[in-house]
Amino acid sequence: MSLVGNLEELGLGEILQIVSISRKTGVLSLSSKGKESSVFFRQGQVVRAESSACQQSLGEVLIKKGIIDLGLLRTALAYQQENGFDERLGVILVKKFGVSPEIIEEVVREQIENVVFSLFTWIDGTFKFEVKASIETVDETDMDPLQFMLDQGLNPQFLAMEGSRILEDFLHSAEIGSTRCETPADGDDIEFDLVDSSISPASIPLEIPQSLVVVDDDGPTLRAITEGLTAQGFVVHAMTRSEDTLIKVDALQRSGDRPVVLIDMIMPKMDGSGVLGGIELLELLHNNFPTIRLIIMSDYHHAEAENRILEIGHSFVMKPRRAEIKSPTVLDEFITKLALNLNAN
Repeated sequence: MSLVGNLEELGLGEILQIVSISRKTGVLSLSSKGKESSVFFRQGQVVRAESSACQQSLGEVLIKKGIIDLGLLRTALAYQQENGFDERLGVILVKKFGVSPEIIEEVVREQIENVVFSLFTWIDGTFKFEVKASIETVDETDMDPLQFMLDQGLNPQFLAMEGSRILEDFLHSAEIGSTRCETPADGDDIEFDLVDSSISPASIPLEIPQSLVVVDDDGPTLRAITEGLTAQGFVVHAMTRSEDTLIKVDALQRSGDRPVVLIDMIMPKMDGSGVLGGIELLELLHNNFPTIRLIIMSDYHHAEAENRILEIGHSFVMKPRRAEIKSPTVLDEFITKLALNLNAN
């Protein structure tokens, strides 16, 4: 597989999708305006990303977040050097110094995302993907002994969808900020702050309401169901597109939430074709988030689709037709039954 070209002709989102679908192992190198970056793939998953515009090391990020102090970092680095850089810094901190592996993984994941998202604003330049037999856990350690690397990679399709959204915001925004992977003088990137610093432990309620993601491309129906379930005490995230739903569910999962997802069966697929987009979304969520509960709703029966829903172990419910849902009585009856169903599981 040879993939070489200009970013003006083939954007990063399309490149990520191609490598993901082909499940290739290798390195994607990008160059733009004097900046260089590499994205490392293992079997189609992103396991590492580095950029000349993002020079923070893992140790620096951990210190900045208050996870370790400078003394511990120096001790860990000395151990890494004494052992010939045979292990990554994150592994050493977990095995030898008791740092939580979940914390290390989250920091590494966040940094990889920040680097990849910053690359979406490289709208001109060149790229080259080189297939490799393998991507070693530790390589080029003389150059970068503190490199960020994940054993379990990030899904390029989610990165592509979120990155494309960021690029769209960037292109339509009059204000251009700077990313954590760029210096303000670069002036051609935007800020990617994936952590909401306004959230503190004291602000988290003791009892967290059931979280729901409701997906329906019909605005009035989505609004009616969202308002009804919110009145029942649920925390509802309303979505009209499959792409946004995948990103939202991924973000909720990584924050420790496990939402129930309620999906309209009759909606366009992600490529704009067909009418069973809800089944397409169901299968994507089922494959990528196997532990969450999924419910398909429709205002008419479709035997083949309903069999597919039951086949993979999820629920199907009938909802009122659009004309009927305008009736407060019909809507209240539907919401009450739905709430009882959700609370019973």
